[in-house]
Amino acid sequence: MDRREFIVQDTEVSLVAINNTSGNPIYLGRAKVGTPLSAEMWQIRKITYDSTLGVTRVEWPQNSLNAASTEFEFVWSTATALSITNVSQANPAVVTVAAIGTLQNGDKIAIQDVAGMTEVNFDGSNLYTVANIVGNTFELLGIDSTAFIAYTGGGSVTFGNVLELTYS
Repeated sequence: MDRREFIVQDTEVSLVAINNTSGNPIYLGRAKVGTPLSAEMWQIRKITYDSTLGVTRVEWPQNSLNAASTEFEFVWSTATALSITNVSQANPAVVTVAAIGTLQNGDKIAIQDVAGMTEVNFDGSNLYTVANIVGNTFELLGIDSTAFIAYTGGGSVTFGNVLELTYS
């Protein structure tokens, strides 16, 4: 995934996006210019596309009342992406990264830019749950990669608050 932060032309709003491999924003956050990513002052949306890249759905994260919220009340944060060094053909799939960083069991992640085993790459909907972290490896909970194409290189893991939200 590609995380980009930019200010729109009118300089009134900051936008942050996590894009799919086609460059389309899947998660989009906006707030007043200068709002820190760690401030609960972000409006976040999850955008779903069809096969022709037309928008089919826009979802809002649920607030503390378990209701979809369009208010500016969320934190937008993503941790530094982790570099993948291997993904096993196993059940469950095991991912090896150069350094585990702040990743924890139960975190939701997205994987992008893996060569060979492209089946694990983010397509806009396939978020994985991290399990059984040991050193610099972790399992993709419930993912059987034995029939996937062999990993040949590259890839990154993106995770953070925006992926952990429940959208409706």
